[in-house]
Amino acid sequence: MDRSNRVSAFLMLWLLISVGSSPLSMVVHTSSKVGLPAVLPCTMVYQLETTHAPHIQWQTTRESVFERMGEELFQGEDYTDRADVPKEMLMRGNCSLFLRDVRFSDAGIYESYLVVGKSSIKNRVFIQSVQLAVIDHKTIKSVKPGEDLILDLYTHQAEQVIFQNSNDTNWSVFWERDAGINKKGYPKERSGKLIFRAVTASSAGTYKVLDSQGLALSTVKVTVTEPVLLAKETDALQRHSALGKATISMPPLSLITLFLSFHLMVFK
Repeated sequence: MDRSNRVSAFLMLWLLISVGSSPLSMVVHTSSKVGLPAVLPCTMVYQLETTHAPHIQWQTTRESVFERMGEELFQGEDYTDRADVPKEMLMRGNCSLFLRDVRFSDAGIYESYLVVGKSSIKNRVFIQSVQLAVIDHKTIKSVKPGEDLILDLYTHQAEQVIFQNSNDTNWSVFWERDAGINKKGYPKERSGKLIFRAVTASSAGTYKVLDSQGLALSTVKVTVTEPVLLAKETDALQRHSALGKATISMPPLSLITLFLSFHLMVFK
């Protein structure tokens, strides 16, 4: 066995020991809300004296997700423009997978591998298993009558918004992407948000943002509350009301003067 082969065999054994025996080789659990970024953690011991970045692979049980070898990279069909392992971090031993605009379909177990060996004979060294959970958004909003209600869509995956009034059990469609509806009261989309103008008491209820599969990306419970008057404002209104009643109950001064004049003329 020549020197280069002995070095390759030694490095293979060393990687198997340093990576495979690491506590990180156990399944790591992580989660992200749909539409937001997610980081699938991964670290490895990489201290080889070389200017070449390690060859890393990420996959699920169904498909290949991402692969990087130096400047060359591959993204799976369902992860196009959404997956990356930055080269600079990889050179420091951080093989974490970064996902953008996470989808419900991204949930599952991911496995990372280090590819070693020459082009003719390559081997994969298992590094890490990560289980990703994807959850929806749940929020509560309170607005006053006449104010605008702003709903976050979170992601371009949003296709529809449905609404259920607080006093009803039926759901109605309030917004659809590319529906082309411009009628009065229809919400406007702007920078990933829906804007409902000048809400009324009937706007109170539950709003659900759905994707193309009908899954709820977010659920928002909205209450419409009347503004609360300050103590000084309340006291002023009460005094004004009492003064108004007193003024109404008093006869006009001109009528009193006329009555007295008439009384003196008659009984003079």
